[in-house]
Amino acid sequence: MLAYKELKKIFYKQSILSDIDSILQWDLSTFMPERSRKERSKQLCLLSELKYRLFSSEKTQKMFQEAKNEELSFKDAINFNEMLREYEYFTSFNSKFIEKKTKLISVCEGKWRDAKEKKNFNIVKNELTKLVDLVKEEGKILSEKFNCSVYDSLMRHYSYSFNSKEIISIFNELEKFILKIYPIIKEKQKQEYPLKQVPYLSEEMQFQISKFFMKKIGFKFQNGRIDKSLHPFCGGGTDDVRITTRLSKDNPFSSFEAVMHETGHGLYEQGLPSEWKNQPLGKSGDMVLHESQSLFVEMQIMKSKSFLKYFSKMLKDQFNISHEYSSGENLFKHFNRVKKSYIRVDADEVTYPLHIILRFELERKLFQNEFKVKDLPDIWNSNFEKIFGFKVDNDANGCLQDIHWYAGLFGYFPTYTLGAIISSQISWAIKNQIPKYDNLLEKGKFKFIVDWLRENIHSKGRLMLTKEIVKKATKEDVKLKFFKSYLKTKYLN
Repeated sequence: MLAYKELKKIFYKQSILSDIDSILQWDLSTFMPERSRKERSKQLCLLSELKYRLFSSEKTQKMFQEAKNEELSFKDAINFNEMLREYEYFTSFNSKFIEKKTKLISVCEGKWRDAKEKKNFNIVKNELTKLVDLVKEEGKILSEKFNCSVYDSLMRHYSYSFNSKEIISIFNELEKFILKIYPIIKEKQKQEYPLKQVPYLSEEMQFQISKFFMKKIGFKFQNGRIDKSLHPFCGGGTDDVRITTRLSKDNPFSSFEAVMHETGHGLYEQGLPSEWKNQPLGKSGDMVLHESQSLFVEMQIMKSKSFLKYFSKMLKDQFNISHEYSSGENLFKHFNRVKKSYIRVDADEVTYPLHIILRFELERKLFQNEFKVKDLPDIWNSNFEKIFGFKVDNDANGCLQDIHWYAGLFGYFPTYTLGAIISSQISWAIKNQIPKYDNLLEKGKFKFIVDWLRENIHSKGRLMLTKEIVKKATKEDVKLKFFKSYLKTKYLN
Protein backbone atom coordinates (compact mmCIF):
# COMPACT_ATOMS: atom_id res chain seq x y z
CA MET A 1 0.00 0.00 0.00
CA LEU A 2 3.02 2.30 -0.22
CA ALA A 3 1.96 3.90 -3.51
CA TYR A 4 -1.63 4.40 -2.34
CA LYS A 5 -0.38 6.02 0.90
CA GLU A 6 1.72 8.42 -1.17
CA LEU A 7 -1.34 9.26 -3.25
CA LYS A 8 -3.28 10.02 -0.08
CA LYS A 9 -0.60 12.58 0.82
CA ILE A 10 -0.82 14.12 -2.64
CA PHE A 11 -4.61 14.36 -2.48
CA TYR A 12 -4.41 15.82 1.02
CA LYS A 13 -2.31 18.67 -0.42
CA GLN A 14 -4.70 18.96 -3.36
CA SER A 15 -7.64 19.32 -0.95
CA ILE A 16 -5.85 22.04 1.04
CA LEU A 17 -5.07 23.99 -2.14
CA SER A 18 -8.71 23.67 -3.26
CA ASP A 19 -9.85 25.02 0.11
CA ILE A 20 -7.54 28.03 -0.27
CA ASP A 21 -8.90 28.57 -3.79
CA SER A 22 -12.49 28.44 -2.49
CA ILE A 23 -11.83 30.94 0.31
CA LEU A 24 -10.20 33.33 -2.16
CA GLN A 25 -13.22 32.96 -4.47
CA TRP A 26 -15.54 33.67 -1.54
CA ASP A 27 -13.54 36.80 -0.65
CA LEU A 28 -13.65 37.90 -4.29
CA SER A 29 -17.46 37.82 -4.17
CA THR A 30 -17.86 39.47 -0.77
CA PHE A 31 -15.26 41.85 0.67
CA MET A 32 -12.49 42.23 -1.91
CA PRO A 33 -12.05 45.77 -3.32
CA GLU A 34 -13.01 46.01 -7.00
CA ARG A 35 -9.56 47.16 -8.16
CA SER A 36 -7.91 44.18 -6.46
CA ARG A 37 -9.46 41.75 -8.96
CA LYS A 38 -6.38 41.74 -11.20
CA GLU A 39 -4.08 40.60 -8.39
CA ARG A 40 -6.63 38.04 -7.22
CA SER A 41 -6.63 36.60 -10.72
CA LYS A 42 -2.85 36.08 -10.44
CA GLN A 43 -3.28 34.36 -7.07
CA LEU A 44 -5.92 31.99 -8.44
CA CYS A 45 -3.77 31.22 -11.47
CA LEU A 46 -0.83 30.31 -9.23
CA LEU A 47 -3.05 28.00 -7.18
CA SER A 48 -4.26 26.32 -10.37
CA GLU A 49 -0.64 25.86 -11.43
CA LEU A 50 0.31 24.33 -8.06
CA LYS A 51 -2.65 21.93 -8.21
CA TYR A 52 -1.73 20.98 -11.74
CA ARG A 53 1.91 20.31 -10.79
CA LEU A 54 0.79 17.92 -8.05
CA PHE A 55 -1.22 15.88 -10.54
CA SER A 56 1.05 16.10 -13.57
CA SER A 57 4.33 15.08 -11.93
CA GLU A 58 6.02 11.84 -12.98
CA LYS A 59 5.91 10.74 -9.34
CA THR A 60 2.09 10.96 -9.24
CA GLN A 61 1.79 9.06 -12.52
CA LYS A 62 4.10 6.34 -11.17
CA MET A 63 2.14 6.11 -7.90
CA PHE A 64 -1.10 5.53 -9.81
CA GLN A 65 0.46 2.75 -11.85
CA GLU A 66 1.79 1.01 -8.75
CA ALA A 67 -1.34 1.53 -6.63
CA LYS A 68 -3.46 -0.27 -9.24
CA ASN A 69 -1.74 -3.51 -8.23
CA GLU A 70 -2.02 -3.02 -4.46
CA GLU A 71 -4.60 -4.76 -2.28
CA LEU A 72 -6.89 -2.18 -0.72
CA SER A 73 -9.80 -2.33 1.71
CA PHE A 74 -13.33 -1.74 0.37
CA LYS A 75 -13.37 1.98 1.25
CA ASP A 76 -9.75 2.56 0.25
CA ALA A 77 -10.53 1.01 -3.15
CA ILE A 78 -13.41 3.45 -3.62
CA ASN A 79 -11.20 6.33 -2.49
CA PHE A 80 -8.58 5.23 -5.04
CA ASN A 81 -11.19 5.09 -7.83
CA GLU A 82 -12.29 8.63 -6.94
CA MET A 83 -8.63 9.72 -7.00
CA LEU A 84 -8.27 8.19 -10.45
CA ARG A 85 -11.43 9.93 -11.71
CA GLU A 86 -10.15 13.34 -10.55
CA TYR A 87 -6.67 12.61 -11.89
CA GLU A 88 -7.98 11.65 -15.34
CA TYR A 89 -10.05 14.82 -15.51
CA PHE A 90 -7.32 17.28 -14.49
CA THR A 91 -4.52 15.68 -16.50
CA SER A 92 -6.60 16.04 -19.65
CA PHE A 93 -5.30 19.62 -19.91
CA ASN A 94 -1.89 21.26 -19.73
CA SER A 95 -1.00 24.02 -17.27
CA LYS A 96 -1.26 26.76 -19.91
CA PHE A 97 -4.83 25.75 -20.70
CA ILE A 98 -5.82 25.78 -17.01
CA GLU A 99 -4.14 29.16 -16.44
CA LYS A 100 -5.85 30.61 -19.50
CA LYS A 101 -9.27 29.38 -18.36
CA THR A 102 -8.77 30.68 -14.81
CA LYS A 103 -7.84 34.15 -16.11
CA LEU A 104 -10.72 34.21 -18.58
CA ILE A 105 -13.25 33.29 -15.90
CA SER A 106 -11.96 36.01 -13.58
CA VAL A 107 -12.21 38.67 -16.31
CA CYS A 108 -15.55 37.40 -17.60
CA GLU A 109 -17.10 37.40 -14.12
CA GLY A 110 -16.01 41.00 -13.60
CA LYS A 111 -17.48 42.08 -16.94
CA TRP A 112 -20.69 40.18 -16.16
CA ARG A 113 -21.20 42.14 -12.93
CA ASP A 114 -20.87 45.39 -14.87
CA ALA A 115 -23.09 44.13 -17.72
CA LYS A 116 -25.80 42.96 -15.34
CA GLU A 117 -25.83 46.26 -13.47
CA LYS A 118 -26.11 48.18 -16.78
CA LYS A 119 -28.50 45.60 -18.33
CA ASN A 120 -26.29 45.37 -21.40
CA PHE A 121 -25.06 42.00 -22.72
CA ASN A 122 -22.66 43.66 -25.18
CA ILE A 123 -20.38 44.64 -22.27
CA VAL A 124 -19.52 40.97 -21.62
CA LYS A 125 -20.12 39.53 -25.11
CA ASN A 126 -16.46 39.34 -26.20
CA GLU A 127 -15.23 37.79 -22.94
CA LEU A 128 -18.04 35.21 -22.93
CA THR A 129 -17.28 34.33 -26.56
CA LYS A 130 -13.65 33.61 -25.66
CA LEU A 131 -14.71 31.58 -22.62
CA VAL A 132 -17.23 29.50 -24.58
CA ASP A 133 -14.62 28.81 -27.28
CA LEU A 134 -12.23 27.58 -24.60
CA VAL A 135 -14.88 25.44 -22.90
CA LYS A 136 -15.75 23.93 -26.30
CA GLU A 137 -12.09 23.01 -26.64
CA GLU A 138 -12.21 21.52 -23.14
CA GLY A 139 -15.37 19.57 -24.00
CA LYS A 140 -13.83 18.19 -27.20
CA ILE A 141 -10.83 16.83 -25.27
CA LEU A 142 -13.05 15.28 -22.58
CA SER A 143 -15.60 13.86 -25.03
CA GLU A 144 -12.88 11.96 -26.87
CA LYS A 145 -11.46 10.69 -23.58
CA PHE A 146 -14.80 9.57 -22.11
CA ASN A 147 -16.53 8.62 -25.38
CA CYS A 148 -19.54 10.93 -25.06
CA SER A 149 -20.88 14.17 -26.55
CA VAL A 150 -19.16 17.49 -25.84
CA TYR A 151 -22.08 18.64 -23.68
CA ASP A 152 -22.22 15.35 -21.74
CA SER A 153 -18.49 15.58 -21.08
CA LEU A 154 -19.02 18.99 -19.45
CA MET A 155 -22.12 17.90 -17.57
CA ARG A 156 -20.50 14.79 -16.07
CA HIS A 157 -18.26 17.09 -14.01
CA TYR A 158 -21.38 18.07 -12.03
CA SER A 159 -23.62 15.07 -12.61
CA TYR A 160 -21.96 11.72 -13.18
CA SER A 161 -25.14 9.79 -12.38
CA PHE A 162 -27.25 11.21 -15.23
CA ASN A 163 -26.55 11.77 -18.93
CA SER A 164 -28.28 14.17 -21.33
CA LYS A 165 -30.40 11.42 -22.90
CA GLU A 166 -31.92 10.57 -19.49
CA ILE A 167 -32.39 14.24 -18.67
CA ILE A 168 -34.14 15.01 -21.97
CA SER A 169 -36.65 12.23 -21.22
CA ILE A 170 -37.25 13.48 -17.65
CA PHE A 171 -37.51 17.14 -18.70
CA ASN A 172 -39.90 16.44 -21.59
CA GLU A 173 -42.31 14.66 -19.26
CA LEU A 174 -41.90 17.30 -16.57
CA GLU A 175 -42.47 20.26 -18.92
CA LYS A 176 -45.75 18.76 -20.19
CA PHE A 177 -46.86 18.11 -16.60
CA ILE A 178 -46.08 21.65 -15.41
CA LEU A 179 -47.74 23.35 -18.37
CA LYS A 180 -50.81 21.21 -17.73
CA ILE A 181 -51.16 21.94 -13.99
CA TYR A 182 -50.03 25.59 -14.07
CA PRO A 183 -53.35 27.13 -15.24
CA ILE A 184 -55.28 24.94 -12.77
CA ILE A 185 -53.09 26.11 -9.89
CA LYS A 186 -53.39 29.75 -10.98
CA GLU A 187 -57.18 29.49 -11.07
CA LYS A 188 -57.24 27.83 -7.64
CA GLN A 189 -55.01 30.52 -6.11
CA LYS A 190 -57.25 33.27 -7.56
CA GLN A 191 -60.05 32.04 -5.33
CA GLU A 192 -57.99 32.42 -2.16
CA TYR A 193 -58.14 35.76 -0.37
CA PRO A 194 -55.25 38.10 -1.22
CA LEU A 195 -52.09 38.34 0.81
CA LYS A 196 -51.65 41.19 3.22
CA GLN A 197 -48.94 43.79 2.56
CA VAL A 198 -45.39 42.69 3.37
CA PRO A 199 -44.04 44.43 6.48
CA TYR A 200 -40.88 46.52 6.17
CA LEU A 201 -37.80 44.72 7.44
CA SER A 202 -34.42 46.43 7.53
CA GLU A 203 -31.50 44.62 5.91
CA GLU A 204 -29.99 44.04 9.34
CA MET A 205 -33.25 42.49 10.58
CA GLN A 206 -33.43 40.23 7.49
CA PHE A 207 -29.87 39.14 8.19
CA GLN A 208 -30.50 38.38 11.87
CA ILE A 209 -33.68 36.39 11.09
CA SER A 210 -31.71 34.26 8.62
CA LYS A 211 -28.90 33.61 11.11
CA PHE A 212 -31.38 32.66 13.82
CA PHE A 213 -33.09 30.00 11.69
CA MET A 214 -29.83 28.70 10.24
CA LYS A 215 -28.74 27.90 13.78
CA LYS A 216 -32.15 26.43 14.70
CA ILE A 217 -32.06 24.05 11.74
CA GLY A 218 -28.59 22.84 12.65
CA PHE A 219 -25.95 24.94 10.88
CA LYS A 220 -22.79 25.10 13.01
CA PHE A 221 -21.45 28.63 13.26
CA GLN A 222 -18.32 27.34 15.02
CA ASN A 223 -17.07 26.37 11.56
CA GLY A 224 -19.23 28.43 9.24
CA ARG A 225 -20.50 31.96 8.61
CA ILE A 226 -22.89 34.02 6.49
CA ASP A 227 -22.18 37.26 4.60
CA LYS A 228 -23.68 39.39 1.83
CA SER A 229 -22.92 39.13 -1.91
CA LEU A 230 -24.45 39.94 -5.30
CA HIS A 231 -25.43 36.31 -5.86
CA PRO A 232 -26.18 33.79 -3.05
CA PHE A 233 -23.79 30.85 -2.82
CA CYS A 234 -22.21 28.32 -0.47
CA GLY A 235 -18.43 27.97 -0.57
CA GLY A 236 -15.48 27.80 1.77
CA GLY A 237 -13.48 24.72 2.59
CA THR A 238 -13.13 21.76 4.90
CA ASP A 239 -14.56 22.66 8.33
CA ASP A 240 -15.08 26.23 7.08
CA VAL A 241 -18.42 26.68 5.31
CA ARG A 242 -19.08 30.16 3.86
CA ILE A 243 -22.65 31.10 2.95
CA THR A 244 -23.70 34.35 1.29
CA THR A 245 -27.05 35.95 0.51
CA ARG A 246 -28.45 39.03 -1.20
CA LEU A 247 -30.85 41.35 0.65
CA SER A 248 -33.95 43.00 -0.82
CA LYS A 249 -35.93 46.01 0.40
CA ASP A 250 -38.80 45.19 -1.98
CA ASN A 251 -39.13 41.55 -0.92
CA PRO A 252 -37.66 41.17 2.58
CA PHE A 253 -38.28 37.42 2.78
CA SER A 254 -36.50 36.57 -0.51
CA SER A 255 -33.19 36.68 1.36
CA PHE A 256 -34.53 34.12 3.82
CA GLU A 257 -35.42 31.75 0.97
CA ALA A 258 -31.91 32.06 -0.47
CA VAL A 259 -30.33 31.48 2.94
CA MET A 260 -32.38 28.34 3.56
CA HIS A 261 -31.27 27.01 0.17
CA GLU A 262 -27.61 27.65 0.94
CA THR A 263 -28.05 26.28 4.47
CA GLY A 264 -28.99 22.95 2.88
CA HIS A 265 -25.66 22.98 1.06
CA GLY A 266 -23.89 23.97 4.26
CA LEU A 267 -25.47 21.21 6.35
CA TYR A 268 -24.33 18.67 3.78
CA GLU A 269 -20.75 19.96 3.89
CA GLN A 270 -20.76 19.92 7.70
CA GLY A 271 -22.07 16.35 7.77
CA LEU A 272 -19.46 14.70 5.54
CA PRO A 273 -17.46 11.77 7.01
CA SER A 274 -14.72 13.34 9.17
CA GLU A 275 -12.61 10.17 9.09
CA TRP A 276 -12.07 10.77 5.35
CA LYS A 277 -11.41 14.50 5.63
CA ASN A 278 -9.27 15.88 2.78
CA GLN A 279 -9.64 12.66 0.76
CA PRO A 280 -11.94 12.21 -2.28
CA LEU A 281 -14.11 9.69 -0.40
CA GLY A 282 -14.78 12.34 2.25
CA LYS A 283 -15.99 14.92 -0.26
CA SER A 284 -19.61 15.53 -1.24
CA GLY A 285 -21.22 13.55 -4.05
CA ASP A 286 -22.06 15.10 -7.39
CA MET A 287 -23.91 18.41 -7.57
CA VAL A 288 -27.25 16.69 -8.21
CA LEU A 289 -27.06 15.27 -4.69
CA HIS A 290 -25.78 18.59 -3.35
CA GLU A 291 -28.71 20.47 -4.88
CA SER A 292 -31.13 17.88 -3.51
CA GLN A 293 -29.92 18.83 -0.02
CA SER A 294 -30.29 22.58 -0.56
CA LEU A 295 -33.72 22.18 -2.15
CA PHE A 296 -34.83 19.81 0.58
CA VAL A 297 -34.24 22.52 3.20
CA GLU A 298 -35.65 25.32 1.03
CA MET A 299 -38.69 23.60 -0.50
CA GLN A 300 -39.54 20.59 1.64
CA ILE A 301 -38.90 22.22 5.03
CA MET A 302 -38.97 26.00 4.75
CA LYS A 303 -42.00 26.28 2.44
CA SER A 304 -44.10 23.73 4.31
CA LYS A 305 -47.17 24.73 6.36
CA SER A 306 -45.71 23.12 9.47
CA PHE A 307 -42.45 25.08 9.34
CA LEU A 308 -44.15 28.38 8.52
CA LYS A 309 -46.39 28.08 11.58
CA TYR A 310 -43.21 27.78 13.66
CA PHE A 311 -41.54 30.57 11.65
CA SER A 312 -44.50 32.88 12.36
CA LYS A 313 -44.35 32.12 16.09
CA MET A 314 -40.59 32.82 16.22
CA LEU A 315 -40.97 36.10 14.31
CA LYS A 316 -43.32 37.22 17.07
CA ASP A 317 -41.45 35.75 20.06
CA GLN A 318 -37.86 36.48 19.01
CA PHE A 319 -38.12 39.54 16.74
CA ASN A 320 -41.33 41.23 17.91
CA ILE A 321 -42.82 40.97 14.41
CA SER A 322 -46.56 40.57 14.77
CA HIS A 323 -48.40 41.55 11.64
CA GLU A 324 -51.42 40.32 9.69
CA TYR A 325 -49.03 39.30 6.97
CA SER A 326 -46.77 37.22 9.20
CA SER A 327 -49.36 34.63 10.23
CA GLY A 328 -48.42 31.08 9.28
CA GLU A 329 -51.30 30.88 6.82
CA ASN A 330 -50.39 34.07 4.98
CA LEU A 331 -46.70 33.19 4.94
CA PHE A 332 -47.58 29.85 3.36
CA LYS A 333 -49.48 31.69 0.63
CA HIS A 334 -46.61 34.13 0.14
CA PHE A 335 -43.87 31.53 -0.17
CA ASN A 336 -45.95 29.21 -2.35
CA ARG A 337 -47.50 31.74 -4.71
CA VAL A 338 -47.26 30.35 -8.25
CA LYS A 339 -46.52 32.83 -11.01
CA LYS A 340 -44.35 32.75 -14.11
CA SER A 341 -41.56 35.30 -13.85
CA TYR A 342 -38.30 36.41 -15.45
CA ILE A 343 -35.92 35.43 -12.66
CA ARG A 344 -34.93 31.84 -11.89
CA VAL A 345 -33.85 32.42 -8.28
CA ASP A 346 -37.17 34.14 -7.49
CA ALA A 347 -39.30 31.46 -9.17
CA ASP A 348 -41.76 29.25 -7.30
CA GLU A 349 -41.12 25.50 -7.23
CA VAL A 350 -43.79 24.79 -9.88
CA THR A 351 -42.38 27.07 -12.59
CA TYR A 352 -38.72 26.79 -11.50
CA PRO A 353 -38.08 23.67 -13.64
CA LEU A 354 -39.17 25.63 -16.72
CA HIS A 355 -36.24 28.01 -16.10
CA ILE A 356 -33.88 25.04 -15.94
CA ILE A 357 -35.34 23.41 -19.04
CA LEU A 358 -34.78 26.68 -20.94
CA ARG A 359 -31.12 26.85 -19.88
CA PHE A 360 -30.55 23.13 -20.51
CA GLU A 361 -31.85 23.43 -24.07
CA LEU A 362 -29.77 26.56 -24.78
CA GLU A 363 -26.59 24.98 -23.39
CA ARG A 364 -27.05 21.89 -25.52
CA LYS A 365 -27.65 23.98 -28.65
CA LEU A 366 -24.67 26.22 -27.90
CA PHE A 367 -22.31 23.24 -27.64
CA GLN A 368 -23.82 21.64 -30.72
CA ASN A 369 -22.87 24.88 -32.53
CA GLU A 370 -26.50 25.71 -33.38
CA PHE A 371 -26.00 29.39 -32.51
CA LYS A 372 -23.20 31.83 -31.62
CA VAL A 373 -22.62 33.67 -28.35
CA LYS A 374 -23.36 37.04 -29.97
CA ASP A 375 -26.90 35.80 -30.64
CA LEU A 376 -27.50 34.61 -27.06
CA PRO A 377 -29.89 37.46 -26.01
CA ASP A 378 -32.11 36.93 -29.07
CA ILE A 379 -32.09 33.13 -28.72
CA TRP A 380 -32.80 33.42 -25.00
CA ASN A 381 -35.66 35.88 -25.49
CA SER A 382 -37.26 33.83 -28.25
CA ASN A 383 -37.12 30.56 -26.30
CA PHE A 384 -38.23 32.24 -23.08
CA GLU A 385 -41.33 33.62 -24.76
CA LYS A 386 -42.21 30.18 -26.18
CA ILE A 387 -42.08 28.57 -22.72
CA PHE A 388 -43.34 31.39 -20.49
CA GLY A 389 -45.68 33.24 -22.83
CA PHE A 390 -44.31 36.77 -22.39
CA LYS A 391 -41.30 38.79 -23.56
CA VAL A 392 -38.10 39.57 -21.66
CA ASP A 393 -37.84 43.30 -20.98
CA ASN A 394 -34.04 43.63 -20.60
CA ASP A 395 -30.81 41.59 -20.56
CA ALA A 396 -30.54 41.64 -16.74
CA ASN A 397 -33.88 39.83 -16.57
CA GLY A 398 -32.75 37.54 -19.39
CA CYS A 399 -29.42 35.97 -20.24
CA LEU A 400 -27.44 38.04 -17.70
CA GLN A 401 -29.39 37.00 -14.61
CA ASP A 402 -27.21 34.00 -13.61
CA ILE A 403 -23.47 33.94 -12.96
CA HIS A 404 -23.04 30.31 -14.09
CA TRP A 405 -22.12 30.71 -17.77
CA TYR A 406 -19.88 33.71 -17.05
CA ALA A 407 -18.01 31.55 -14.51
CA GLY A 408 -17.61 28.71 -17.01
CA LEU A 409 -20.18 26.46 -15.30
CA PHE A 410 -21.73 24.95 -18.41
CA GLY A 411 -23.73 21.79 -17.70
CA TYR A 412 -24.54 22.77 -14.12
CA PHE A 413 -28.16 23.90 -14.49
CA PRO A 414 -29.80 20.44 -14.81
CA THR A 415 -28.56 19.58 -11.31
CA TYR A 416 -31.14 21.96 -9.79
CA THR A 417 -34.22 20.21 -11.14
CA LEU A 418 -32.74 16.73 -10.73
CA GLY A 419 -32.02 17.79 -7.14
CA ALA A 420 -35.62 18.96 -6.67
CA ILE A 421 -36.88 15.59 -7.90
CA ILE A 422 -34.64 13.75 -5.43
CA SER A 423 -35.51 16.11 -2.56
CA SER A 424 -39.22 15.26 -2.91
CA GLN A 425 -38.35 11.55 -2.90
CA ILE A 426 -36.27 12.00 0.26
CA SER A 427 -39.15 13.89 1.90
CA TRP A 428 -41.53 11.05 0.99
CA ALA A 429 -39.16 8.52 2.56
CA ILE A 430 -38.67 10.50 5.80
CA LYS A 431 -42.41 11.01 6.25
CA ASN A 432 -42.98 7.28 5.78
CA GLN A 433 -40.33 6.46 8.39
CA ILE A 434 -41.25 9.24 10.86
CA PRO A 435 -45.08 9.57 11.12
CA LYS A 436 -44.87 12.64 13.43
CA TYR A 437 -42.79 14.56 10.86
CA ASP A 438 -45.15 17.56 10.47
CA ASN A 439 -45.89 17.75 14.18
CA LEU A 440 -42.19 17.89 15.05
CA LEU A 441 -41.55 20.50 12.36
CA GLU A 442 -44.31 22.73 13.72
CA LYS A 443 -42.61 22.62 17.13
CA GLY A 444 -39.25 23.63 15.67
CA LYS A 445 -37.66 20.25 16.27
CA PHE A 446 -35.32 19.74 13.33
CA LYS A 447 -32.75 17.38 14.83
CA PHE A 448 -34.65 14.27 13.70
CA ILE A 449 -34.47 15.45 10.07
CA VAL A 450 -30.80 16.40 10.22
CA ASP A 451 -29.99 13.07 11.92
CA TRP A 452 -31.78 11.19 9.11
CA LEU A 453 -29.90 13.16 6.46
CA ARG A 454 -26.60 12.63 8.29
CA GLU A 455 -27.12 8.87 8.46
CA ASN A 456 -28.56 8.29 5.00
CA ILE A 457 -27.01 11.00 2.81
CA HIS A 458 -24.27 13.20 4.29
CA SER A 459 -22.14 10.54 5.97
CA LYS A 460 -21.85 8.55 2.73
CA GLY A 461 -19.50 11.06 1.10
CA ARG A 462 -18.61 9.47 -2.23
CA LEU A 463 -19.04 5.90 -1.04
CA MET A 464 -21.74 5.43 -3.68
CA LEU A 465 -23.09 7.25 -6.72
CA THR A 466 -26.08 9.57 -6.27
CA LYS A 467 -28.59 7.09 -7.69
CA GLU A 468 -27.29 4.37 -5.33
CA ILE A 469 -27.40 6.64 -2.26
CA VAL A 470 -31.00 7.64 -3.05
CA LYS A 471 -32.09 4.05 -3.64
CA LYS A 472 -30.51 2.86 -0.38
CA ALA A 473 -32.07 5.75 1.57
CA THR A 474 -35.57 5.64 0.05
CA LYS A 475 -35.81 1.99 -1.11
CA GLU A 476 -36.76 3.30 -4.58
CA ASP A 477 -34.90 4.24 -7.77
CA VAL A 478 -34.88 7.95 -8.59
CA LYS A 479 -38.35 8.58 -10.03
CA LEU A 480 -40.12 11.68 -11.31
CA LYS A 481 -43.44 10.40 -9.90
CA PHE A 482 -42.51 11.54 -6.37
CA PHE A 483 -41.99 15.14 -7.51
CA LYS A 484 -45.21 15.15 -9.55
CA SER A 485 -47.15 13.68 -6.63
CA TYR A 486 -45.65 16.25 -4.24
CA LEU A 487 -46.68 19.18 -6.48
CA LYS A 488 -50.20 17.81 -7.03
CA THR A 489 -50.75 17.18 -3.32
CA LYS A 490 -49.45 20.59 -2.25
CA TYR A 491 -50.98 22.79 -4.94
CA LEU A 492 -54.10 21.00 -6.19
CA ASN A 493 -55.49 19.10 -3.18
